[in-house]
Amino acid sequence: MEYIVGIDLCRDFTQLCIFNNESNTVDSVALSSDRQSARVKTAITYSKTSKDFMVYSPLHDAKPDCEVINNLYDLALTGESVTIDDEEYSSERLLARFFRRLFYCINREIEAKDIKGVAVTVKNLDLNLKKNLESGLAYYGIHPEKIRICDHIESFMYYVVMQNKDIWINDVGLFDFDKDGFKYYVLHFGRKQQPMSIVAENSDFSDTVKYSMLSEEDDIRIKYAFESVCGIMLHKQNISAIYATGDGFDGSWADEILKKISSGRRIFKGQNLYVKAAAYVAHLVFDGGSENYLIIGEDDLKSSIALRVTSHKEQIELPFGKVGQKYYEAGGSCEIILDNTNEIDFMIHNALKKDSFCAIMTLDALPTRRNKTNRVSVEVRFPSRDAAVVTVKDVGFGEIRKTDYRIWEQVLNL
Repeated sequence: MEYIVGIDLCRDFTQLCIFNNESNTVDSVALSSDRQSARVKTAITYSKTSKDFMVYSPLHDAKPDCEVINNLYDLALTGESVTIDDEEYSSERLLARFFRRLFYCINREIEAKDIKGVAVTVKNLDLNLKKNLESGLAYYGIHPEKIRICDHIESFMYYVVMQNKDIWINDVGLFDFDKDGFKYYVLHFGRKQQPMSIVAENSDFSDTVKYSMLSEEDDIRIKYAFESVCGIMLHKQNISAIYATGDGFDGSWADEILKKISSGRRIFKGQNLYVKAAAYVAHLVFDGGSENYLIIGEDDLKSSIALRVTSHKEQIELPFGKVGQKYYEAGGSCEIILDNTNEIDFMIHNALKKDSFCAIMTLDALPTRRNKTNRVSVEVRFPSRDAAVVTVKDVGFGEIRKTDYRIWEQVLNL
């Protein structure tokens, strides 16, 4: 039997699900010794007696022959080694032991070859964290082509499109509240395009709805703050479903407000959203179907931008940023020659819209020449996903025309 596995790995806890091909649903896996809890501390225990590793249990903290490694997430983030029972363990070796014990909870006989695909979702996708998690899984024996690492919001986007279509017939909202802050995300869908694009945008309300408010004796203040955020973000918005997740939503303090905003919407609240989402990611990626969706996360460009030029009498576009590309990885530079013009044209295409538009940048004070002696350098960088900064410099034309060192800069809103 081959398993499709989803793992939600957080600093404090880890959850695991498997995709059930028979029912096309996701099943939670119990990770605790009592087989009741689907959530376990992100830690691993080394038994000095058996000289082996075990799934963490709170009982291990009091046992002198047990050494608990409870900073596993930070080790995955930094890649540091640790010494256990006088033996040094690299982070990938330790993570491999951790994943082995997690998979043991699915089936005691499971081996790496039994994993068809695994998706691990984390709160924020750090490149070093991604590399170390992949290394840990590879050390365990799972080949890189069977691994997908993504952040919470990307996994949530896959999760939503795996639900009944009446859930996402319009935009979908998500409230995420834990000790790191309070954020609201909204998903927009480009349904008329193939593949269908899904764009995530977020708003941070951590200064309005504070985790410290949960410890107050009276919950009036946090209710008022949450209701205010709902009023701001949902006013005249076409939202067909709202999800609420994170430890901040434990308890019933938010239930009355969620019920109040449920008119015409579906409301969901729970703490296993991201692990189920990870299992759906694994299903779509390794069983097929992910190619039908263009996932555009909160750090991804939702518009492409290209410089329109003529090369060998043919008009072409030089790309500087593609839809779905991380904004901090996009950009670039080139040199072009202007002939009888002092304008350069950028073609911009938004993932949610069918039509492209042309953004024209005029280089004031640059003489218009017909003899192709105006040469400029063009640099494009992205300070955010919503804007591109274009810097143009006059670089002259060798001995024919010296540069006058003029610089033009313009911000293009995407």
